[in-house]
Amino acid sequence: MNNAFLKSYQTLQEIFSEQSFSSIALNKSLSLCKPQEKALVTKLVYGVLDNDILLQYIISKYVKKLPKGAVLLFLKMGVYCLKELSIPVYAVVNDIAELAKLTGDKRQVGFVNATLKHISATISTFDDYPTDFAENLSVRYSYPLWAVKKVIKDYGKEVAEQIISFKPQNATTMRFVGNLDCQQLSQEYGVKLTPTIFDDAFVVEGKLPQLDSNCTIQSLSSMAISRICAGFVKSSFLDCCSAPGGKGIYLKQLCPHVDVTCCDIHPHRVGLINSYASRMNTAVTTKVADMTQLDESMVSKFDTVLCDVPCSGFGVLDNRPDIKLFRQNEDISSLMKLQQAILQNCSNYVAVGGHLVYSTCTIFYNENGQNIKKFLNANPNFQLSAISLPQFPLANGQGTYQFLPHKDGIQGFYVAVLQRIS
Repeated sequence: MNNAFLKSYQTLQEIFSEQSFSSIALNKSLSLCKPQEKALVTKLVYGVLDNDILLQYIISKYVKKLPKGAVLLFLKMGVYCLKELSIPVYAVVNDIAELAKLTGDKRQVGFVNATLKHISATISTFDDYPTDFAENLSVRYSYPLWAVKKVIKDYGKEVAEQIISFKPQNATTMRFVGNLDCQQLSQEYGVKLTPTIFDDAFVVEGKLPQLDSNCTIQSLSSMAISRICAGFVKSSFLDCCSAPGGKGIYLKQLCPHVDVTCCDIHPHRVGLINSYASRMNTAVTTKVADMTQLDESMVSKFDTVLCDVPCSGFGVLDNRPDIKLFRQNEDISSLMKLQQAILQNCSNYVAVGGHLVYSTCTIFYNENGQNIKKFLNANPNFQLSAISLPQFPLANGQGTYQFLPHKDGIQGFYVAVLQRIS
C-alpha cells in the first residue's frame, strides 16, 4: 500500500470526522512520514481540502448515487490526483483501490476502481459546471455557496469573482530581528530569501530554517496590524485576544520602550504567548482574561488597545482550507455578537486620547464595517482616526480598510482605527 496515500487518507479522515484543524492534523501525520513522502502528503491533504466542493461535484456527475464516508474520501483523493497531480493514471487507480481495501468490502473496492477509471477517461476535458453565476463560482473554486452569495452582496459580481478565484502563491513569510541584509541572511540560514514590502520580512523558498530568537514565521497581514498599532502607541499597549502572541510581541520589538500586556481567555493559550515571548527574548506581561467581561484594574490604563477578534476567517483560506468545510452561515451572527462584546468591553481600557484598533482576518462586511458602524453609533466618545501604513498607499490615511489578496497581495483582513476623544 502506498504509505503517502495512507497517511493522507488518515489525516483527511481525522479532519473530516473530528473537524480538526488541518495544520495540526497534518503536522502530526508528517512527523510519522518518511522525508520523501512529506511533500506528496502535504499536497494531497491541502489539495483535497481546498477543492472539496469541486471534487464532490465532479464525482456526482459520474455516479448514480453519491457514496458516503470513506468511499467518498477515497474518490476525492483519486479525482484530485487525476486532475491536479502528474501521477500516472494506472498508479492513481491502483493505489486508491488498494486503499479502499481498508473498508473490508470487495464491492466497495470494485466500485472505487471502476469509478476512477471512468472519471480518468474524461477528467481532462470536464466542463459540466452549473449555469447559475453563484453556483458556478461555488463549484469551480470550491467556495461555500452561502459565502459566495455574501461576497457578491458585499462587493458585486465582478469583484466577487476576483476575490473567490484568486489563488495566492504558496509561500511562507519569515520575520527577522537584527541584521536585515537579505544575502547575508540567506547564507546564514541556508535558504533563499526574497524581500517583501516590509524591510524585516522575507519570503522563504525551500526548507524552513530552525526558528530562533532572531527569526520567526509571521504573515505580512499580522505584521501590518502591529505596525499600524506602532504608529499610535506611546507607553502602554494591550493585545486583547493575543494568542499565540505574534502581534503583541512584534509590537514590543518595534517599540521596546512600551509596556505590552497580552491577554487570552484560556490558560494554555497564554502559555503559548509565554513560550513565544521566551523564544524571541522579548518581555511582555501576560494575563488570563475574558475580554467580554470588565476588568476594573485595566480601565483607561492603555493608550493603544488592539482587538484582533475571533472571526469567520475567510481572509486566510490559503492556510486554513478547513474553514470552508466547517464554517456555516449561521455562525456569523454569533461571531458578530462576540466581536461586539469584545470591542465594547475593551473600549473601556483605552485612555482618553488613546486609540482602539479593531481587526479581523475575514472579508465579510457584517463582521467588519457593520460592526464598526454599530459601535460608533453606540459610543459617541470614539471617532475614526487614520491608519498609518505607508507601505500600502490605498490604506494609509484611511479610518478603515479592507485588505484583499487579489488587490493588496496579502491575506484578506480588515482594520479600523478609533480614537477615544472623551
